[in-house]
Amino acid sequence: MVLTCVHDLQPKRLIQMVTGELIRCYPLSMARVDGKPMPVRHAIISDCSGWIRVKLWGQDALDALIGHFIEIRNVWCYQKDGSLWLSVGRQSSLTFRTQP
Repeated sequence: MVLTCVHDLQPKRLIQMVTGELIRCYPLSMARVDGKPMPVRHAIISDCSGWIRVKLWGQDALDALIGHFIEIRNVWCYQKDGSLWLSVGRQSSLTFRTQP
């Protein structure tokens, strides 16, 4: 898999792999997915090239903690209100680690 730095991300693209440190986690909220409530959390990850907002769903939203290192595979990059975001979807895989 090809690792993409935050600086190189572009909207409307499926990103094979991105890694970084969770530097900010916003409060949990709830959204409806297939008619069922699901936790969702906005967070910010950072690598040596910059930072990007991430939308985490389900158990990933519950497990996210500031300071964790995160590796996300098959994540969708999109633009909202002039900012780039990553959305972790059903086809994505996400791993939290306490060290890089």
